[in-house]
Amino acid sequence: MIIIGAGNQGSAADHPRSDKVISFAHAIKDHPGFDLLGFIDKDLSKSEEAKRTWSAKFSIDNFSAIQYKDVVIVATPDETHYDILKRIANKKLDLVICEKPLCNTVAEAREIVKLYNEKGIPLMVNYTRRFLPFYDHLKSYGKCLYGTCVFNRGWIHTATHAIDFFNMFGCTDYDIKEFIKEKRHWYIGLSFANGETFVESRIDDEPVWDYYDKSHWHIMENAFNFLQGKEQLKCTGEDALKALEKCYELMGKANEPI
Repeated sequence: MIIIGAGNQGSAADHPRSDKVISFAHAIKDHPGFDLLGFIDKDLSKSEEAKRTWSAKFSIDNFSAIQYKDVVIVATPDETHYDILKRIANKKLDLVICEKPLCNTVAEAREIVKLYNEKGIPLMVNYTRRFLPFYDHLKSYGKCLYGTCVFNRGWIHTATHAIDFFNMFGCTDYDIKEFIKEKRHWYIGLSFANGETFVESRIDDEPVWDYYDKSHWHIMENAFNFLQGKEQLKCTGEDALKALEKCYELMGKANEPI
């Protein structure tokens, strides 16, 4: 596997001795089905540091190391996804895993999904909740009747998480509101047909929930099982596009004059 982007999600969010597995590098090193080949970052000092930390085989600042049939992870800032995904689409890759959101605009995301379908390159997107076993029990609650989310830190980067989560349970009736504060604010709730409810919240610097401790490992597990023909990708480019389309629709309504 090759990681494009040696920042937090790619390598720096944890370290090899950490109990938590919350970077792609750590997840790859911990998963028996994959080898970490190297890092690509335009800041060569970052990719070299990541190479040393995770004992990768190479560090480089361009795409020349990407070979036929590689698996590539795009873990770069949101605004770079579109260009990178286009540039590596001619590499005949076995799988591309992209951080969310897929792209910053609907037009870009539609183009990328179409391109990867034409090229026959499977495309996975990291809307993390899709991959965590913790949420599986919610599927036994029956139909999701209503959802609500209050968030900050941006519609595209954050609200699409909630939209994809609602889509995951087939919930079409929901309300999303932006909370204009500097400190982190995340609240999401679901109401199910059997009377059960689910609430998840995180305010300011509260720690991430324990069930996220191996979040990226579960992404690798789905990728490995997919490549072995054992299961489908749990979050595809099409899923990410659907969340982005709805996000832009809701953003437009939120900005309409009252």
